[in-house]
Amino acid sequence: MVRPVRHATMLEVNEFLVLDYVREHDPTSRTEIPASVGRIVGRLRQDGLVADVGASRSSGGRPRGIISYRRDAGAVIAVDLGGTRCHSALADLAGEVLAEDVRLTHSTGDAFTTLLEAIGLMQREAQRREVPVIALAVGVPGILDPQDGVARDAPYLVWDSFPVVDRLAAAIEIPFVVDNDVNLAALAHAWRGDGRRIDHFVTLSVGTGTGAAIVSDGRLLQGRHNAAGEVGYMVVRRELLGRPITAGLGAFEAFASGPGVAARARTLVADGGQPSILTDGEITPEAVLAAAGNGDVVGRAVVAELLDDLAMAIVAIAATVDPELVILEGGVGRSLGPYLDPLVTRIAPSLPAPPRIVTSSLGSDATVIGAIAAALELARQRTAPAAVLGAFAMTGVAGHAG
Repeated sequence: MVRPVRHATMLEVNEFLVLDYVREHDPTSRTEIPASVGRIVGRLRQDGLVADVGASRSSGGRPRGIISYRRDAGAVIAVDLGGTRCHSALADLAGEVLAEDVRLTHSTGDAFTTLLEAIGLMQREAQRREVPVIALAVGVPGILDPQDGVARDAPYLVWDSFPVVDRLAAAIEIPFVVDNDVNLAALAHAWRGDGRRIDHFVTLSVGTGTGAAIVSDGRLLQGRHNAAGEVGYMVVRRELLGRPITAGLGAFEAFASGPGVAARARTLVADGGQPSILTDGEITPEAVLAAAGNGDVVGRAVVAELLDDLAMAIVAIAATVDPELVILEGGVGRSLGPYLDPLVTRIAPSLPAPPRIVTSSLGSDATVIGAIAAALELARQRTAPAAVLGAFAMTGVAGHAG
């Protein structure tokens, strides 16, 4: 059975913040936590996530109750099944990572087999620590149908209409949720990243693939087919208008992505019009960006074209949803820190109120951090108050194990 899941308001980010405080100041007295979140503390106590451990000694007045974070209450598993690498983590119920693993997505020859191996590794780690695994969340680079749990348009996983939810339900025995990887990255930024306390922001991921998650008025935009933010299909060059989707790749993604950057550099090197250090080895996105940083003519030309394409895409997005902030994610996006000024220079004249643009502060961990938050919410099965960050509603697809 597959059912849509409405993730809680900001995925209970208030509970997460209280748990973070208790964990970081463990043990702590109740009086050190604002009275406004006392109800949350009571709920966390009922869930077994925090416990009363007695009263503090006092030189006068009433003893203060002491609460402590329960590190042995359970754990969740989070997996970022990317087009290139599979990053899995085991986290406690305050979101602290206990163990993690990174492996190539196609190291087994099949992305789903790699996913199962990553989950199994984290399950064994939980057994070794003698903590129960109570939920799992998986991020995938594709469109996840909210009705049947089928992953569509995930070419880098070699998935086309792949029944990932049904396959997982048949293979594991814990509750789980599957969602788009950039959606989870946006959740991570709302919780612990660059989008904290911001109601309008866009996470734009440029890596092996290209996609975005749009948060408007504190809520994730999903669209009719759960495909809002699939900016890889945008057309930002006139000559690409009418270009058919090839191998699942849209017009924008074919250029503004890691493979697109490498392919463009290969074309310029093959043309032989300019000398380049890129002729001395394998042309990868990392090599192109490094060459550009060293002043290489071909590398700089490729980056300039990339900035043009990104600027046109961001102008289109900003003119439509008016974000306060655009967060650049993905291997290529995070590498564009040295080029933020020329990117802003391209964008600013075209908008009355251009958004602020930053590169991700979460490194390559955004999706797995968001998956931790999604798994925690799935485990708790309730809505938290929205006092801190507003109503961030997000729908993944959950499965029932077995």
